[in-house]
Amino acid sequence: MIFVETRQDGIAVAKIKSGDGPHNTLDKAFNERLLAVVKELAADEDVKGVVLASAKDTFAAGGDLDQLLSVRAPAEAAAIIAPFTAATRALETMGKPVVAALNGSALGGGYELALAAHRRIAADRRDARFGLPEAGLGLMPGAGGTQRLPRMIGLQPAGEMILAGKVLDPKEALAAGLVDAIVPGEALIEEAAAWALGNPGAQQPWDVKRFYLAEADPNTVANRAWVLGAWARQRSRSGRDDKAVTHILSALHHGLERSFDAGMAIETREFSKLAASPFARAKVRTLFYGPKAGQPKKDDTIAAKLKHLGVVGGGTMGNGIAFSAARAGLRVTLIDVSAQKAMEAQDRIKAIGERQGKRGRLSEDGLQDILGRLSTTHDYASLSDADFVIEAVFERLDVKHDVYGKLEAVLGPDVTVASNTSSILISELAKGFKDPSRMIGMHFFAPVEVMKLLEIIRTPETSERALAEAHVVAAALRKTQITVKDGKGFYTSRLVSSLTAETLTLLSEGVSPAVIDNTMIDMGFAVGSAMLVDLTKIPLLRDIMESMTGPGMPRSMEGTKTTEVLDKLLAAGREGRDATRGVYDYTPEGQKAWPGMAELFPPTEKTPGPDEVRTRLMNTQSLEAVRCIDEGVFDTPLGADIASVLGWGYPAHLGGPLGYIDVHGPAAIVAECDELAKRCGERFDVPESLRSKAQSGEGYYETSQQEKAA
Repeated sequence: MIFVETRQDGIAVAKIKSGDGPHNTLDKAFNERLLAVVKELAADEDVKGVVLASAKDTFAAGGDLDQLLSVRAPAEAAAIIAPFTAATRALETMGKPVVAALNGSALGGGYELALAAHRRIAADRRDARFGLPEAGLGLMPGAGGTQRLPRMIGLQPAGEMILAGKVLDPKEALAAGLVDAIVPGEALIEEAAAWALGNPGAQQPWDVKRFYLAEADPNTVANRAWVLGAWARQRSRSGRDDKAVTHILSALHHGLERSFDAGMAIETREFSKLAASPFARAKVRTLFYGPKAGQPKKDDTIAAKLKHLGVVGGGTMGNGIAFSAARAGLRVTLIDVSAQKAMEAQDRIKAIGERQGKRGRLSEDGLQDILGRLSTTHDYASLSDADFVIEAVFERLDVKHDVYGKLEAVLGPDVTVASNTSSILISELAKGFKDPSRMIGMHFFAPVEVMKLLEIIRTPETSERALAEAHVVAAALRKTQITVKDGKGFYTSRLVSSLTAETLTLLSEGVSPAVIDNTMIDMGFAVGSAMLVDLTKIPLLRDIMESMTGPGMPRSMEGTKTTEVLDKLLAAGREGRDATRGVYDYTPEGQKAWPGMAELFPPTEKTPGPDEVRTRLMNTQSLEAVRCIDEGVFDTPLGADIASVLGWGYPAHLGGPLGYIDVHGPAAIVAECDELAKRCGERFDVPESLRSKAQSGEGYYETSQQEKAA
């Protein structure tokens, strides 16, 4: 676990090898062993200095999340990190120089271990990353990160990094003060040993008598203003229930205005409370385990045969798919309705690459490589040797069937065709082929080149070969895949339609759009659902919601005022944001309330207040997700939850619609829905599976289910 070799010059090289994977992970057993090793090194008079190194290809990736997810009380979290914090404190105060030799990435607890050294020397590796990314998973540094880093580089730069979970490459880390030097990898240990030999009296700055760093003082005018501003900014981004921000800022502010050891005690207290909270567990489970859940193993045989991808449709989705596929190294042919339209599609695809370049995500040479692999045309014969085709044309069954007839005339009989539909049943689309088994759904999300989620939809007739090929294409495009069975709205459109229907019904009852949006933003959504009505464009939304009604419609849409509200808005000339008139007015000065909204849908004494708005909007999503699980649309809750977070921005700290049930408790959700059913109708009836969980006390994530799913 930790192998120590003391050299003839008195430098002890302690190499870490913890965990079975490629990265060192720091669990409780490692923490206890680290403390024992540090005590041994401190007592050994032959040891003149210590070099912390790694026996693996990277330094250390951080704490063991499996272990942390088992925590249910603050004392349990404190017990895990106590030996680590004791070891790091003993390491930096044992009177011998300590150097962290960072042969690769040092993240989270791994970087906190490096912070306890008197010097950090990094190997010159472009792929190495350094920093404290815990906030991105709803956690916080718990082993000195909030106390050591600000005392090194100042409260504001350290705080910004910690709150954002930002990690830096070696050059950025050197410039920011996270590492002290970069050397060739082969010279790393020798450089570290040489520094230790040359600095026998090394001390941490905060252990020097009368240490004071103004930039780390939370009570200066500038830093006090920053703390107040940071709290407001972060809460506006993440919602009231994302506790990480509060705990991080508390540790920074209250810890830095006290001595180092007192600050460490404060950090431990804040970390332990946060780690034991259901919100932190939900975010870790969803963001860390969720993207791994249900991801199929790569089929190398199919991948080797996939060379030429066809895309039909030069609109926003088709262009994004074509760009992403060409970027993945595939040869891509995009078909549009005419030569002129095909040329325009080529220009729009180039513009996607140029936007990526401006954001630093793509070099000019990289863009030229992409364009070199991509051609656009109106000639379907160009797809005669295509290995896989994705159709992304207008959402009309007759238009898509016309395309399929043209494809069938030129494609090989075994070539799979996928549709990027968001609402039409794949079984209906498959009727456009003589062999419906070659048809599958691949629902991408806009913008395709940015969004990580891909919803794959199979019918009972979809062949195993078609499904396997769709998985390979998704993997090549680096998408997080969810596989669902065919049905109206699949999963993502089904839940978004449920949310939209409830939003429109609330508007019909006199609730202002601002109340709806503020409620959702306060919960942690980036955009409110009333605003989404305008962003979708009301005429298009009318068509979408109409397509979701009828046989097989989501239970959560029954009894809602969906089409009635949209028809009234359209009759009043309200078409959405692009038209500057929707549920809001849009002026050169920005978005404003539309006075006519209250006239069109007047408030009454029975108009719901913010609490009812919240329960209706959140619970309609949860109930429909439960029904999807009951109907076998999804096999696992975790797949449904990660699809919600990646698909429409469901707050990760709430876990997803099913995680939300666990966070708040099945019994509480059932009680809320029973009350809503009395007032609003049968769409809030509780499925028996959920009522059973409320009675038994079980949630959706019992007995380490996230590990099993991963």
